[in-house]
Amino acid sequence: MKQEELNIICGERLRKCIEEKNMKQKDVAAAAHFTEQYISNMVRGKCKLTTDAARTLSKVLDVRMEYLLCEDDYKTSFEESLTFMKKHGQITDCLCQILDCKGYSFYQDEYTENAKPYKVITIYSTEIEDTPENELNKLIERKLYLEDEQTVFALKHPDGRVIRISSKHFFDLLDDIRKYIDFKLQMEFDDITHYMIQKDMLDDDGNNIFDKPHKRHI
Repeated sequence: MKQEELNIICGERLRKCIEEKNMKQKDVAAAAHFTEQYISNMVRGKCKLTTDAARTLSKVLDVRMEYLLCEDDYKTSFEESLTFMKKHGQITDCLCQILDCKGYSFYQDEYTENAKPYKVITIYSTEIEDTPENELNKLIERKLYLEDEQTVFALKHPDGRVIRISSKHFFDLLDDIRKYIDFKLQMEFDDITHYMIQKDMLDDDGNNIFDKPHKRHI
């Protein structure tokens, strides 16, 4: 995307955020210590929304800097966190289906009466308010890995053995699987790229075009 096109898209997003905040451009300019003309130029896409400007405006408009810069579509840190947790839930569901296909089943006894393949954490509004935007995911991770919030659940092996695992190790397993998938896909991409390069180096007879002697013109 060209910079001119991005300026227009960012400007439109900035305009909507100002309207949703029930502010006027002059009010935003005053709060951000910018000129009203500068805000107007950004809104109309006449000038680039810089990272520094987006950082300042994000505090005035209570939206994420990355959202204003059109780097993603999460307007607030709360929206980003919800998506983060939803993705973990989807991966968890997929893994549970894989375990089920392999013959594993969730097992409950007096030690795992309320066993679940995930851990429920509580985030209070005061914690969100006091936590910087770029630290919110770290807050979630800290809560996930707190020892006193560990959920221990059990899996019954096809041969009858019961395997107990903590949610920390469960999330570690999810992360290992995700990394392995990324690794395998990257390997496939590299192999295909290498194959296409090698193919481009062969002539119709399958010979390397760079091995052929070059004709010299006298």
